[in-house]
Amino acid sequence: MEKINKMKTIKKYWAIIAGSVLAVVAIIFATNKLNKNKITKTDKKIDDNNQKIDVIKGKTEVIAEQRNDVKQDIQTTKQDVKKLQDAKQNIKANELPTNAAKQNILNKTRRGRKPKNK
Repeated sequence: MEKINKMKTIKKYWAIIAGSVLAVVAIIFATNKLNKNKITKTDKKIDDNNQKIDVIKGKTEVIAEQRNDVKQDIQTTKQDVKKLQDAKQNIKANELPTNAAKQNILNKTRRGRKPKNK
């Protein structure tokens, strides 16, 4: 009887050891699966962030091009303004006698006046 009791206790210990080993293996597999899921999620987030970075870089390149275009436009308008100011200073007014100026004004207005016959 003692041998049978000893065998039962040995079987119980082996069952406990085997169960604990299986539990450890199951825990390892479960954590590996969770880690794989976390890794795939982080990889997806990294890819999304890289795509966003590419989009933002494209936008910054477009903004830089627009900035350069605006600077060039400003330079050309400054040059045009300088030319116009120089031309404004160089304009000579044609002085007309007062009679000619009066006649010019009367001709351009819609009054029904007729010029005087001399």
